[in-house]
Amino acid sequence: MKSLLPALTAAGLTLLAGATLAQHSHGSPTPPPVASQARAEMADGEVRRVDKAKGTVLIRHGEIKSLNMGPMTMAFRLQDPKMAEGLNPGDKIRFTAIQKGDDLIVTNLLKVQ
Repeated sequence: MKSLLPALTAAGLTLLAGATLAQHSHGSPTPPPVASQARAEMADGEVRRVDKAKGTVLIRHGEIKSLNMGPMTMAFRLQDPKMAEGLNPGDKIRFTAIQKGDDLIVTNLLKVQ
């Protein structure tokens, strides 16, 4: 009986460890949270006005899912004023934006051909 006890204990611990691992891993990595996926989505827009002195751009945009915002025209502050270089009214863009307090800030901007 004494010789069976270590073998049974080892077998029980192995089964317990395997069950715990199976509960947590499910055989695949955990998908990223939905909020981070929404933040990564780019919105479509059209530049209406660029104010390089203020570092802002007026954008007529479609839905911005990450901000739960419907289509409209509004001013955004540029995270980096260099983003305004080469932007002109009428340019079609794709962009991401965040909200900090009352400010809406464009964090990434790409001109669309």
